[in-house]
Amino acid sequence: MSRRAHLIEALRATPRDLARLVRPLASADWRVVAAGQDWCIADVVAHLADIERRFLPQLHQIVHDDTPVIADLPPHPASHRRDADPATLLEDVGSARAATIAFLAALAPGDWARPYRDQRGGSGRFLARVQRLVAHDTSHLDQIIDMRASLARQGG
Repeated sequence: MSRRAHLIEALRATPRDLARLVRPLASADWRVVAAGQDWCIADVVAHLADIERRFLPQLHQIVHDDTPVIADLPPHPASHRRDADPATLLEDVGSARAATIAFLAALAPGDWARPYRDQRGGSGRFLARVQRLVAHDTSHLDQIIDMRASLARQGG
């Protein structure tokens, strides 16, 4: 299996892994900010959907433009739909991710080597940008595991 295929499979797994991690939670626990955390689980899930919607246009830009400058994607907590029900938040992540996977699956192998520059003057390749998205997913899945443990210690 190619590195590209492994990355696509990792991206495809995130919505399933996310659903598995949050399925046992009571709805109220989605909005509890656990001790030592800045966000609640609903914020994390909403953030994953938000980043996905902003990340895909950057991937398009790298493929279609000559060495584009790609901006950082800081969190936008104000845009988090923390009041949405858990099923809607999970659906947002899944549908945004499905669009990314469809785009990636249609690319030619050479597209994965396309260059870009970041706004600090660094450079990278398309494949590394996709790896960054996988790492971002992993970081937030780990965060949810920690949040669940913290909620359990608090009696949630």
